[in-house]
Order: sequence, then structure tokens, then C-alpha cells
Amino acid sequence: MRTPSLRRYHTWRLARLRFSPRKIQGMKGPLRFQLLVMTGTVGLALAGLAFANHKTGDFPLPELIVAADFNEDGKLDLAVNVTGFDNVAILNGDGHGNFTLKKHVETDTLPHGLAVGDVNGDHHLDLVSINQWGYDIRVNLGDGRGGFIGAGELNGDGDPNRIAVADLNNDGNLDLIANAPTEGKILIYFGQGHGSFSNSALELEDLPKDYSFAVGDLNHDGNADLVVTKDDRGAKAVVFLGDGAGNFTKANEFAVGTLASAAVLVDLNHDGKLDILIGGAGAGNHTGMFLSSYLGDGTGNFTTGQNNDLGPGTMEGEMGLADFNEDGNLDVAFPIVFSQGQTESTSVLTFFGDGNGKFTAGQTITTGGGPHSAAAADFNGDGHVDLAVTNRDDATVLILLGAGDGTFASHATILIAAVPGP
Repeated sequence: MRTPSLRRYHTWRLARLRFSPRKIQGMKGPLRFQLLVMTGTVGLALAGLAFANHKTGDFPLPELIVAADFNEDGKLDLAVNVTGFDNVAILNGDGHGNFTLKKHVETDTLPHGLAVGDVNGDHHLDLVSINQWGYDIRVNLGDGRGGFIGAGELNGDGDPNRIAVADLNNDGNLDLIANAPTEGKILIYFGQGHGSFSNSALELEDLPKDYSFAVGDLNHDGNADLVVTKDDRGAKAVVFLGDGAGNFTKANEFAVGTLASAAVLVDLNHDGKLDILIGGAGAGNHTGMFLSSYLGDGTGNFTTGQNNDLGPGTMEGEMGLADFNEDGNLDVAFPIVFSQGQTESTSVLTFFGDGNGKFTAGQTITTGGGPHSAAAADFNGDGHVDLAVTNRDDATVLILLGAGDGTFASHATILIAAVPGP
């Protein structure tokens, strides 16, 4: 069976074992090689994570969510990071918008990043998770029937919370990109094609701390590039262009208007060039939530598009992106963690894109407590985009069915409870 359709680039996180230095243009200081642990996110929803202090093991705490067909029955399933149980929950879909919790795939302490891709070349989807407290990355290989087998782990570093998979050196094997935000580094591990990765990591240093990143071809040369966005005051974006051999050169840096809790590369204005969409809290004199768009020119440079004020509130996890109202433009589902006055939120807000980077308010959708992340896909096969939302405080996943006009209705709620392991 062929590999289920996924976008080429996905997202992920990492650890330390030093080898000989290697120089990257545009970077200050020495570059080191490191041993890695993998994790990430996938598709159009990209994680920009924060987490509250809590004791693990006593409550599920579902956070990141990814939609993919793990058992190859032609129906979308869900994978959910469950930080309280230190594992990834697999929910099998029936093609009608209903899901059944089937198993938990073991990770390590506090999995905070998740990615999906075929890392061993067997045409089955695999899971890569990154563990923020354990500072490691764990690979679980899929068997195409919904089962997963642990294939080892790599050590991480720097409070990792983001990981991606992409073929960075054009050898046909997926590689890993992980962040170490408290160390101001990105670490790259090259895939060997059998689910294993190089023992040494290419290290990009001198980056802003507390950041997110995204992967895509920004200059149309067929090679994967990187955008790093700073999640701090004085927010900025840094562009690194790839040469197709796994090396990156710092090419551009510019100020952005928000604290980048989440960043994604998409074509907002239909010109065939990747743009940057950043979601997060306000920067400078702004408070509350913002969606900021920066339009790409196809060379790795960006111009400011729109800075969309979404009102008071904050977010932690992943936006869900798709065309909700079927007008041909990308829309956004924005989980709200806190609303005005820092009262805990129980809602997801949708915003409709105009095709030029501007967004207008759509629907306010009531969810469970502490909505964290959203995944957008057609779960019931009616041709309309639906949403799956994780509710961290209620330990649930809420399924919302789309009508094709931008509105959603609650369909099912799945409790993330303990089930037998793999």
C-alpha cells in the first residue's frame, strides 16, 4: 500500500552529545554535532507550546492533535499527546465523524511535540514525539494496522517543544528538525531510511530563545528552508535558506508584530509563494491575540501583509487551518486558553481569510475546559472540513462537524482515559 497522503513538511524537538564542529554561513560561534531525540507536529497546524506546572500521571491532559490514517482503512484517525499519561493516544475513526480510543503509545515524561511521517520507508505512517521534561525524542514505527513499535530514542536539550520531519538533504529519507529554545538552537538529524538517524546533529546556533519554527521551500529552488520566529518581546523572524545538502544560510531577519506562539508557512494570497502566518499574543503596545501575515516574494524575503487583532485572550497550542467556508481562501480555528480578565476559556474562535492575509471573525464555538489545539480535516466524508479540538482540563477530544459555510456543530466527545498499552 502506498504511503497515505501528507504534506511534505511536518514539525518537531531534542539533546546533547558533541562531535567535531561544522560551520554554517551567517551563524556566530561554533557549530556542534549532537545526539538527538525526536518529536513534532504535522500538516498545516503548527504548535507553539507553553505548559503549566502540574503533576504527571494523575490526569490525562490531552494537548497536541494530529489527523492521519494510521490503520490504512481509508478513514482518518487521531493521535493525541497525553502529557499526564506520558504517551500518545490513538483514536480510530469510522469515517462518519466518530472515534474510538484504541491504545496509548508510550513516550516519556511530558510529550509536548508530535509529528507523523514514514521515517523508515515501509509506506506506513510512524510517530515521532518529543518529551519536554525528559529532553528526549522517541520514534514509534507504524505497522499499517494501527499498531506501533518503539524504535529507540534520542537525547534532547534546551527544554524542547517542537519537532518537524522533512527531507533536508534530498536523499529521499525524512530528517528531523528539533528545537532547543532555552539554548537558542535548532538541531538537525539526518535520516538513514530505516527509522534510524545520524548520531551527529547539524546545529544552528545564536537563535532567539523561546521560539517556534516552520519548514518549507521559500525560494522555489526545490530545497527545504527554515523560518524561526521569536516568542518574546522584540519579536522577529529569521529566514535560513537550504542548499539541498542539509546546510542552511541565514538570509533574512525582520521584526514581527506578535509573540509567536504558533507559526506556519502557507500560501495565503494564491500567488504560488509561501507566506508566514503567525498566531500569538500581542507585542509592543498590543494586548490580546493576533494573527499576523507576512507575504513571501518567492526569494526568501517577506513584506508585511496584515496584523489582525483577534481580541483579548491567549493561546498555547496549535491553530487549525483549512478552507471552512469553501470560498477558496484559508481560514483559521483559534483555541482560546484565557479570555478577557484571564478567565479560563471554553471556546474556539474561527476567522475567515480574504485571500490577502486579512481575517475577519467567524464563529465562537463552545468547547470543554482548556481548549489547547485544533486539527482540521473531513472526518465524516461529506466533503466539508471538520474540527477536532483537545480540551486539556476536561481530558476530552471534541469533534465538530462543518457545514461548508464556515459554521460547525458539536458531534461527539471522546474521553481520554486509560486503556491497555500497545
